[in-house]
Amino acid sequence: MKRRVAAAAVIALGCMLASCKQTAGLARQELVVQFRPGATQADHERVWRACPGGPRIVREPLDTTSSYAATLLNNVRYRVDTASNYDLAQLIQCLQRDPSVAGYSITGGDNQ
Repeated sequence: MKRRVAAAAVIALGCMLASCKQTAGLARQELVVQFRPGATQADHERVWRACPGGPRIVREPLDTTSSYAATLLNNVRYRVDTASNYDLAQLIQCLQRDPSVAGYSITGGDNQ
């Protein structure tokens, strides 16, 4: 009887750990900057340089040489999984200062 209980506990623990691993990626959140029509890659780079993020925001590398139009259209991105509301507000205020920025979207986590 004790062996069955121990085996059941080990199986339950294994299932819990496996589910944690499977949901780990759900917490990854990204803020993607959306630009106005006609914005150039120079505009994208200017925004990327002007708004570095914050202590809990990671600015992703800027790709300006991709042959894929979608990559170039959405190439200013920030990892914001650990950002506070204050951090996000500071970043958004910085982005809104540039006339080439139309808006932003946050993807991942609960926002998928």
